[in-house]
Amino acid sequence: MKYITRTIPVVSFCFALCFSIVLNAQSMRDDVLKYTNDLRRSQGLPALEMREDLNELALKHSTGMAKGKTSFGHDGFEQRRLAASKTFPKLSGFAENVAYGASTGKDVVNMWKKSPGHRKNMLGNYRYIGIGIAADSDGTLYYTQVFVN
Repeated sequence: MKYITRTIPVVSFCFALCFSIVLNAQSMRDDVLKYTNDLRRSQGLPALEMREDLNELALKHSTGMAKGKTSFGHDGFEQRRLAASKTFPKLSGFAENVAYGASTGKDVVNMWKKSPGHRKNMLGNYRYIGIGIAADSDGTLYYTQVFVN
Protein backbone atom coordinates (compact mmCIF):
# COMPACT_ATOMS: atom_id res chain seq x y z
CA MET A 1 0.00 0.00 0.00
CA LYS A 2 2.87 2.39 0.71
CA TYR A 3 4.14 1.82 -2.82
CA ILE A 4 0.83 2.95 -4.33
CA THR A 5 0.66 5.98 -2.03
CA ARG A 6 4.16 7.05 -3.04
CA THR A 7 3.51 6.71 -6.76
CA ILE A 8 0.28 8.71 -6.83
CA PRO A 9 2.01 12.06 -6.17
CA VAL A 10 4.55 11.28 -8.91
CA VAL A 11 1.78 10.41 -11.36
CA SER A 12 -0.18 13.48 -10.29
CA PHE A 13 2.92 15.63 -10.66
CA CYS A 14 3.68 14.18 -14.09
CA PHE A 15 0.10 14.70 -15.20
CA ALA A 16 0.13 18.30 -13.95
CA LEU A 17 3.52 18.98 -15.52
CA CYS A 18 2.58 17.38 -18.85
CA PHE A 19 -0.74 19.26 -18.86
CA SER A 20 1.12 22.51 -18.09
CA ILE A 21 3.58 21.90 -20.95
CA VAL A 22 0.72 21.27 -23.40
CA LEU A 23 -1.10 24.42 -22.28
CA ASN A 24 2.09 26.47 -22.57
CA ALA A 25 2.77 25.14 -26.08
CA GLN A 26 -0.80 25.97 -27.11
CA SER A 27 -0.45 29.46 -25.64
CA MET A 28 2.83 30.05 -27.48
CA ARG A 29 1.36 28.74 -30.71
CA ASP A 30 -1.61 31.09 -30.27
CA ASP A 31 0.84 33.98 -29.73
CA VAL A 32 2.71 33.15 -32.95
CA LEU A 33 -0.63 33.15 -34.77
CA LYS A 34 -1.71 36.42 -33.15
CA TYR A 35 1.48 38.32 -34.01
CA THR A 36 1.61 36.87 -37.52
CA ASN A 37 -1.99 37.94 -38.12
CA ASP A 38 -1.32 41.36 -36.57
CA LEU A 39 1.41 41.84 -39.19
CA ARG A 40 -0.93 40.71 -41.97
CA ARG A 41 -3.72 43.04 -40.81
CA SER A 42 -1.26 45.97 -40.68
CA GLN A 43 -0.70 45.36 -44.39
CA GLY A 44 -4.42 45.05 -45.21
CA LEU A 45 -4.27 41.25 -45.56
CA PRO A 46 -6.78 38.75 -44.17
CA ALA A 47 -5.93 36.72 -41.08
CA LEU A 48 -4.61 33.20 -41.50
CA GLU A 49 -6.69 30.31 -40.18
CA MET A 50 -4.80 27.83 -38.01
CA ARG A 51 -5.44 24.16 -38.79
CA GLU A 52 -4.61 21.25 -36.51
CA ASP A 53 -3.45 19.02 -39.38
CA LEU A 54 -0.94 21.68 -40.39
CA ASN A 55 0.07 22.18 -36.75
CA GLU A 56 0.95 18.48 -36.62
CA LEU A 57 3.01 18.79 -39.80
CA ALA A 58 4.90 21.79 -38.39
CA LEU A 59 5.34 20.17 -34.98
CA LYS A 60 6.87 17.07 -36.52
CA HIS A 61 9.53 19.23 -38.20
CA SER A 62 10.19 21.29 -35.05
CA THR A 63 10.50 18.11 -33.00
CA GLY A 64 12.90 16.58 -35.51
CA MET A 65 15.12 19.66 -35.33
CA ALA A 66 14.93 19.82 -31.51
CA LYS A 67 15.90 16.15 -31.20
CA GLY A 68 18.70 16.48 -33.76
CA LYS A 69 17.02 13.99 -36.12
CA THR A 70 17.11 16.61 -38.86
CA SER A 71 19.38 19.59 -39.21
CA PHE A 72 18.07 23.05 -38.53
CA GLY A 73 16.52 24.39 -41.70
CA HIS A 74 14.23 23.20 -44.42
CA ASP A 75 15.30 19.57 -44.82
CA GLY A 76 12.22 17.58 -45.79
CA PHE A 77 10.40 20.62 -47.19
CA GLU A 78 9.21 18.74 -50.27
CA GLN A 79 7.84 15.89 -48.13
CA ARG A 80 5.89 18.40 -46.02
CA ARG A 81 4.55 20.05 -49.16
CA LEU A 82 3.45 16.67 -50.50
CA ALA A 83 1.81 15.78 -47.17
CA ALA A 84 -0.11 19.08 -47.25
CA SER A 85 -1.20 18.45 -50.83
CA LYS A 86 -2.97 15.27 -49.71
CA THR A 87 -5.18 17.36 -47.42
CA PHE A 88 -5.39 20.21 -49.93
CA PRO A 89 -5.64 18.58 -53.37
CA LYS A 90 -5.91 22.00 -55.06
CA LEU A 91 -2.86 23.33 -53.23
CA SER A 92 -1.65 26.46 -55.02
CA GLY A 93 0.99 27.60 -52.54
CA PHE A 94 3.11 26.21 -49.73
CA ALA A 95 5.85 27.91 -47.71
CA GLU A 96 7.51 27.57 -44.33
CA ASN A 97 9.48 29.55 -41.80
CA VAL A 98 11.78 28.01 -39.21
CA ALA A 99 13.61 29.57 -36.29
CA TYR A 100 15.15 28.65 -32.97
CA GLY A 101 16.17 30.39 -29.79
CA ALA A 102 13.33 32.88 -29.33
CA SER A 103 11.65 32.53 -25.95
CA THR A 104 8.21 33.90 -26.89
CA GLY A 105 5.84 33.87 -29.82
CA LYS A 106 6.20 37.63 -30.14
CA ASP A 107 10.00 37.36 -30.25
CA VAL A 108 10.04 34.73 -32.99
CA VAL A 109 7.58 36.67 -35.16
CA ASN A 110 9.72 39.80 -34.68
CA MET A 111 12.76 37.81 -35.83
CA TRP A 112 10.91 36.63 -38.94
CA LYS A 113 9.60 40.14 -39.66
CA LYS A 114 13.21 41.40 -39.94
CA SER A 115 14.12 38.76 -42.52
CA PRO A 116 12.86 39.57 -46.03
CA GLY A 117 12.20 35.93 -47.01
CA HIS A 118 10.39 35.06 -43.79
CA ARG A 119 8.41 38.29 -43.89
CA LYS A 120 7.38 37.54 -47.48
CA ASN A 121 6.03 34.15 -46.36
CA MET A 122 4.04 35.69 -43.51
CA LEU A 123 2.57 38.26 -45.91
CA GLY A 124 2.05 35.81 -48.78
CA ASN A 125 -1.13 34.77 -50.52
CA TYR A 126 -2.02 32.06 -48.02
CA ARG A 127 -5.23 31.13 -46.21
CA TYR A 128 -4.07 28.54 -43.68
CA ILE A 129 -1.21 28.22 -41.21
CA GLY A 130 0.25 25.47 -39.06
CA ILE A 131 2.59 26.19 -36.16
CA GLY A 132 4.83 23.73 -34.34
CA ILE A 133 7.05 24.46 -31.35
CA ALA A 134 9.38 21.96 -29.69
CA ALA A 135 12.16 22.23 -27.12
CA ASP A 136 15.51 20.48 -27.17
CA SER A 137 17.06 18.92 -24.06
CA ASP A 138 18.50 22.31 -23.05
CA GLY A 139 15.12 24.05 -23.37
CA THR A 140 15.93 25.87 -26.62
CA LEU A 141 12.75 26.29 -28.62
CA TYR A 142 12.45 25.39 -32.30
CA TYR A 143 9.65 26.91 -34.35
CA THR A 144 8.09 25.98 -37.67
CA GLN A 145 5.33 27.83 -39.51
CA VAL A 146 3.80 26.28 -42.62
CA PHE A 147 1.57 28.28 -44.94
CA VAL A 148 -0.95 26.86 -47.39
CA ASN A 149 -3.24 28.23 -50.05
